[in-house]
Amino acid sequence: MIATLGEILLRLTPQDNGMIQQMGTYHANFGGSEANVAISLANFKVPTRFISALPDNDLGKAASFELSKYKVDTHHIPMNGNKMGLYFVQQGSSIRKSKVIYDRENSSFAKLKPTGLDWNRVFVGVDWFHWSGITPALSDNCAKVCLEAVKRASDAGITISTDLNYRSTLWKYGKTPYDIMPELLERTTLMLGDPRSLETMTGIPNPFKGDIKEQLDKLPDYYDLVFKKFPNLKYISTSLRTIINDTHHKWMGVIYDGTKLYQSKEYDLYPLIDRVGGGDAFMAGLIYGVVKYDDPQRTIDFATAASGIKHTISGDFNLVSVDDVQDLLESGVGNISR
Repeated sequence: MIATLGEILLRLTPQDNGMIQQMGTYHANFGGSEANVAISLANFKVPTRFISALPDNDLGKAASFELSKYKVDTHHIPMNGNKMGLYFVQQGSSIRKSKVIYDRENSSFAKLKPTGLDWNRVFVGVDWFHWSGITPALSDNCAKVCLEAVKRASDAGITISTDLNYRSTLWKYGKTPYDIMPELLERTTLMLGDPRSLETMTGIPNPFKGDIKEQLDKLPDYYDLVFKKFPNLKYISTSLRTIINDTHHKWMGVIYDGTKLYQSKEYDLYPLIDRVGGGDAFMAGLIYGVVKYDDPQRTIDFATAASGIKHTISGDFNLVSVDDVQDLLESGVGNISR
């Protein structure tokens, strides 16, 4: 079983690529990085558990039901408080970029303390634990919960993965990422992180200027520095996005195993429907690939294809199956399944 820790949010999106100040009709659904990873893995038929906290009201119950609908285990989500975390996604179009606004302060999850979870039961039956840099950014409480979870998982011999997920607008409680993240990352086996986020969160200087895709031969040397700082690492990966405009991206991924850099093919994503959740779909694909394939090339191919498909689906969740991803890898783009 794979467990993820994080906050599931109510997502509000103006319809028809509208702007927030137009105050028209909003489409409401649920999302959030670690919940997205859990649901994606559940759609890959992997037993999955979500560790979180939700308000004890109808919104909290609806979010829990949404997770259960995808067969995600929700037995370790205490229901307390009365605020659901929110975020607004203003989707761009053409030359107008997308925008995200968070309303997460004092939510039930932001107020969660380490004593709010039954740690003797949280990791029972769990083989893999995933967290992201979003959780310790939310509050001092969440940083402590995340550290407790990482320590407990490590002590239990559970494999740990991390998506750095740097969000500059969330670190508001007096601590910087560099104050918190290095200790959390010491036990990580699989890391998703680009050089810019790694510099912010670990202090390892980012030597890259311009497009990393044009300098991939230099990436292994940089990642060797990360492996040296965090010796539990076995894999580090990053997605590589080229933005032509808001609805036309190119997308590929790389993974490094300490010896060799493996790269996927590049996908042309046009028209792009929804980029939110694309990175989480990539993370879920990495976890699935490492668990199932033990082959870095197959892993990065699977993760990139899975996340590429997610960009064609509205909402946070990647709703595709393993067969859908394999069909893209084997048959290519544009074929009809009949």
